[in-house]
Amino acid sequence: MKKIMQLNLKVLQLLSSRLCHDIVGPAGAIQNGIELFEEMGSEEDEGALEVIATSSEKLLARIAFFRLTFGQGGPNGRKSPLAEARELAQAYLKGSRVSLDWPPEMAESLEKKITVIAIKILLNMILVAIDAIPRGGSLEVSVSTEDEIHKGQAVNLVVRAIGRGAFLSEDLQCALLSEKSSHADLNLSAQNIHGFFCQRLAENQLSKVSVFTDRDEVRFTVLLPQCPK
Repeated sequence: MKKIMQLNLKVLQLLSSRLCHDIVGPAGAIQNGIELFEEMGSEEDEGALEVIATSSEKLLARIAFFRLTFGQGGPNGRKSPLAEARELAQAYLKGSRVSLDWPPEMAESLEKKITVIAIKILLNMILVAIDAIPRGGSLEVSVSTEDEIHKGQAVNLVVRAIGRGAFLSEDLQCALLSEKSSHADLNLSAQNIHGFFCQRLAENQLSKVSVFTDRDEVRFTVLLPQCPK
């Protein structure tokens, strides 16, 4: 059963990687065309160019975010994995009603304990948390290490969605908190599949994403043992 689930996750990741790869080329070409048009265009075109440029920037940001969140590959290696994940999340949320509170300072020892899978789980948690504040608000992200008795180090990921009327819809919550054996009974859709995917990633790391709800706040947590990769 575990091998089947791992295969399903791999298929999903490969499909996402392929889709993102196919889209990023044309999107980049649009951006290049805009830059050329700006050099040759007239003043009357400035308004339209601004709209196109903003849309193109947003498209590229979403593709980059989804590629790391859902795809099989990892960070591009130009920066530390956490720093890159933080920048991708910032770019994804740019221009939205949700702000990101994610301190950039990360200790060297912490960086070495963060696996690619941990980063993917964190970004999926962020994506689910965004849906918990439809009226807008802020996301607080925390990454730390915690000692587990007789198990060495573990990485603790926490995402807090804070905003007026914060809540997690029933279908998304059911998908997120589902057990892998009960997926046939779920009504999975494009609106909740990311919750289901997030929990499956955590399960493959011998862990589970938990949800805690308070007034105007929904908190997502997961403790990842340093064993599976």
